Amino acid sequence: MKAQRFFVLALTAATAQTPLTGRTITQLSVGDYVLPRFSPSGRLLAVSQVLADSAGENTQILILDMRRGVLDTLLPANAAAKYAVYKAYVSAFTWLGDTALIATIPDGDVDATVVTLSLRARRIIREDHLEAGLDEWLPPLADSLARLYPEVAPLGVSPSEVFSSGLTWPTVHGRGFVLLQKRYAGVDDDVWLYRLDRREATRILPLPRGSLAGGFVTGMDVIFAAGNDTLALYRRRRGHLDVLMRIPVRPQAASLAVRAQRGDSVWFVLNLHASYERGNNPAFLYNGQRLLPLADYAELADFDVHPPTRRMAFVFWDGVQRHLTVKELLTK
Repeated sequence: MKAQRFFVLALTAATAQTPLTGRTITQLSVGDYVLPRFSPSGRLLAVSQVLADSAGENTQILILDMRRGVLDTLLPANAAAKYAVYKAYVSAFTWLGDTALIATIPDGDVDATVVTLSLRARRIIREDHLEAGLDEWLPPLADSLARLYPEVAPLGVSPSEVFSSGLTWPTVHGRGFVLLQKRYAGVDDDVWLYRLDRREATRILPLPRGSLAGGFVTGMDVIFAAGNDTLALYRRRRGHLDVLMRIPVRPQAASLAVRAQRGDSVWFVLNLHASYERGNNPAFLYNGQRLLPLADYAELADFDVHPPTRRMAFVFWDGVQRHLTVKELLTK
């Protein structure tokens, strides 16, 4: 409790000193929304509306045109319902320019459908079915690491399998290296930095019973999150490791997701709660020197940012629903 109280107080003080959000541009305060994602130009914002009733959960995909101030339905609920076994929801968006959007729609059981939608035609132009278990493959990077570091594997185990296990979990990729936790039975759980251009491995952080939760590289810094019941955000700079912050979490339940990077500035969110679970997923800007909180919502669910247009979209809990607000990003 002491650590959690200190963290909240620290965020409040930092927010007061370094406000990063300006005026509200638009908001959706009626309905339940998730996954706000800006298009490459920043003109369009995709969002999934969660539709839940006694019969189950469904979704529809909406597009907010920031220039026209218009909210359009790209995939209506009746079209999304056919993808459900128990429910249909959107787990990911990927923009293809400003003209097409890819949505991954799990069926509430074990499989999912990847749907490509044309914004101009307002229709589905491609469907790809994903079956559970089809991701059991060895990433090419695993073979490269295995050739450089064959000693990581226990006797009788392929080193490619060991590295493949680690690469299916959060990692941090930089120029000529990868930061990973191997996550294989009989192998240490520490965080290692493996060079890809030469044989050089460095143990960055001993982490028994803990998890690497992801990170990023900016300038000369490697920023990563790791921990067990307390998640720490670390900065590795010129071989020295510093702790930027700590926050209590549930073991194995946290992840770091980058939303945008521009120069040395990186906008990211710490996902401490599942998308359907109330709680605060804090968002930050790391500006190359300092860690700055982005929002003062008590229960932030998710966010996205488009630095060139200075827009940030926040989804936050309001009662039992998640509402959407688009705000101006202050650059100073």
